Formats: sequence, structure tokens, C-alpha cells
Amino acid sequence: MVGNHGSRPLGESADQPRRLVRLGDVLPRCRFIGAADIPARGCHDDAWQCGPGDVYVMRTTALGDGDEGLREAVARGVVGVVAERMVPSYGLPVCVVPDADWAMARLCHALAGDPAAGMEVIAVAGTSGKTTTVWLTAAILAEDGVRVGVLSDLGCLEPDAPGPVPARLADPNDLAACLGRLEAAGCTHAIIEVSSEMLARHALAGVACDTVVVTNVALAHRQRHGTTRAYEAIQGRILDCVAPGGMLIACRDDAGARRLVARWRRRGGVGAVTVGLHGTPRNAQLWATPVERQLAGQTFLLQTVDAVVPVSVTTPVQPFVRDALLAAAVGRHHGVALDRIVRGLESVGSVAGRLERINRGQAAHFFIDQPSSGHALAATLGSLRRLTTGRLVVLAEEQFARPLGGRRFARRVARWCDEAFVVPDGILGPRPARKALEAYARIDRLLAGVHRRDCVLVLGRGFDPGRDDPDGDDGERQLGLAALVAGWFALAAKPAPRRAA
Repeated sequence: MVGNHGSRPLGESADQPRRLVRLGDVLPRCRFIGAADIPARGCHDDAWQCGPGDVYVMRTTALGDGDEGLREAVARGVVGVVAERMVPSYGLPVCVVPDADWAMARLCHALAGDPAAGMEVIAVAGTSGKTTTVWLTAAILAEDGVRVGVLSDLGCLEPDAPGPVPARLADPNDLAACLGRLEAAGCTHAIIEVSSEMLARHALAGVACDTVVVTNVALAHRQRHGTTRAYEAIQGRILDCVAPGGMLIACRDDAGARRLVARWRRRGGVGAVTVGLHGTPRNAQLWATPVERQLAGQTFLLQTVDAVVPVSVTTPVQPFVRDALLAAAVGRHHGVALDRIVRGLESVGSVAGRLERINRGQAAHFFIDQPSSGHALAATLGSLRRLTTGRLVVLAEEQFARPLGGRRFARRVARWCDEAFVVPDGILGPRPARKALEAYARIDRLLAGVHRRDCVLVLGRGFDPGRDDPDGDDGERQLGLAALVAGWFALAAKPAPRRAA
């Protein structure tokens, strides 16, 4: 994982020989000032990460256009500068490009040897549902015997690894290094979760995707990109990643996804598959019909123009069915038989941290979720509300509630749940403050009152090893709220010792 100043991308070490790339060979429409070309062995947009043989890329961000780091980069031995305009370069050659973000990403992939070129790449974009779709797709391909690697919010997972390695995919250096890891592990397929931040930075520049999946295009993340039009334009960049002859797969139930499909077809794209929760052969190639849905799980019929098969999963909400349809469409496109698609979907059960079901012997239903937007949270709570015949209780870690409403979080979710409580950070610290102790007492009362027909939703981190406690001593770790709730349920469900006669 890329750290702060001076660190290197995931998978790269100072002892490894670095590939030499001539900028003129990989950057179209560039022009050079002060040289005919610039050979480089690395590129960075952070001057503190630059070293001898690197080029410094001056990207325009909210913090500036890179001018303030130019002198530091020169002092660290860079061989040239990449910028969108002529800049004072202290005698170094300058490569002027139309888009510094695109140039930065393209150089990162080229310097890594373009590892994506040796694999079939499946990119999953959209406002919500990306992580679930990625892991369902991976399960389907793995069921068919494919060596598939996964790059998602959960990290970089190689086929034979016990778990994902954390990675910052929005950093083009990290993304290229992760793709290199997958290629070195013998992956034939790579599935990438593509966020709007990655699209804004052109993180996939030069990567030809055999399949592109669009879950939906809502407005939940528009504040990150200024305006609704800007956000939709950034999401539309995923179409530039489709390889010639590649396939676009989208959910036709979403208006934004339908607009992207229409734009794709206006461009002349002929490979497009649409899925729908309430489709027909006239408007979708795959669609689903619900059979039964309850908090314990759901069964639906996966339908194509020539087959109908039942699918039973433990995740009860409707968005999971949409994600399963998209993953099934990818499987069909890659030649996976329908029975193996069903086995893949049913083998997953739930995705870690994405409405993950936790059973510690408690009577109530208990889920962990990490919604990335208010749109995703509303979809989850709406589905749980319709399925919960008892009380719906929401417990949210403060750091997760903050971007989903902050102080107004409890009022915003009150339309769906019977009680919501935002748990202050530090409740599980080694020296909890009085506020944290009061919060724990309230959690204790809430959990003591839940019964068989109730549902408890925890918004926060799952069962990771923990994170550093900023208020504790060096090296002390702090587990998440989910671990606290799971532990409470485990103790409450433990049978009391029998008295001796």
C-alpha cells in the first residue's frame, strides 16, 4: 500500500530494476520542450516520492497545480516534467500533454509493463453495488475454474491468497502494481472495482477492458465532483475503457445506466447486455422474478430467453439480486454454464462488510454494512424495513455516520428504523472516556431489548485486526463496533451454567 512521503507503490521495492519508458512512445498528442523525448523509470505527482530517473507530473488538484513541488522534485533528481502547459523547469525538459491525469495513469501502467494486457479485464462501475457485483462475478468465474484476481475496496486478492492486501486503487501507481501482482500470480482474468475517483483520475488510461459493468448512476457522489453534469460525465468515462469488440453490461432499471447504454450505442458500440429486476425478453437479456424474501434470505428465479433456474442466497435485500444479475451476465458472456453461475452465486452467501450476516447464536437478525453513500444506505434500509416485522435498530460508528448525514444522521434514517444511535469514536479504546461508557450502556440496553423478529444493522468496520487508537499508546489497537455487538450477542446466547443438585 502506498504510504506518505517517500514510500513506494504496492509490489515495488528499491532493489527491483525499473523499466525504462520513453514518454513519446506512450503519450499520444504530447510535445516536448527542451528535448526530443524523455526516457523515464518512474513517475510521481508527489515531489517527495520522486527519485533519480523519475518524471514529475504536475497535476491540477484542489490543493494547486503542482508548482509548489517542482523545486523539490528537481532537487531529488527527476529527469523531466510532465505538465499541461509550459512551466519554469530549472533547465529540465518538459513534456506538454492535454491531460496530466491521463498521462500520469498511462505512464504508471506502461512503467509496470502494461500487466492488464495479458489478462481479460472486467471493470465494474456505478454509484452503488460495485463491491458486491465484483465478488459475485469472481465467485462465478472461480466456479468455472478460472484463475481470477480481484481489485476492490476490500483490497487486492490473488487466486491463492488467504485474503486481500490493502491497496489504494485510485493511485495509478498502486493500481498498476496490483495488476502486476495478479499477472505474476498467473491470473487470466482481473476484476476491478472502478470508483468515480478512479474515473476522475483516468486511472484505467490505456487499459482495454473486455467487459464493463454499470450497476447504476445515481447522484449520491455528485458533491465530490461539483455538479450533477460533471459527475455523470465522469461516470461516462467508463465507456472509454471498453476494448474494441468489448461488452457493456448494465441494469436497465436505472435511468442513468440506460443513458450510458444509449450513449454507447450512439458511439457505434454493438456489444451491450441489459439486465432487470422486472424484465421481459423484449427489454432485458437476463431478469429476475422474486419467489420468497425474508430476513433469513431470499429465493428468486434467474431467467434468460431459454432457461429458468432458482437461486437461493442468504442476503435478503433487493439490490443484491440486481448485483447477482449483473454478475450472471458477465458469467454468460465469458461462457460459464448456467448451473455453475447459480453455484457461484449461492456459494458467496454474503460479501464481507456489505450487508454481511453475522450469527453468534442470537435470536435477532444481525447484519454489518459499509454503505458508501446515502443512496446505498436508503436502498438497504428500505429493503430491511419491508422485511422486518419487529423493530429495526441501527448502530453506526461515528466515522461512518459523518459522511451519511453527520449530526442529522439519526433523523435521516428515522423514516425506516425504530431506533438509531451514533456511537462515538473510541468506545473500544483502552481508556474510554465517560461519553464512551455512557454509549456502551445505551448499546447494552438496546441489544438487551431485541427479540426474534427484530433486526440489528451495524454500520461500521467488520472483523478486521483493528486500527490504531489515536488516543492510546503507540501500538495499541482498537476493534470496530461490529466486534463489540458480535461479542455481546455471543455472551448473551451462552447458556447459563446449571446449578448443582
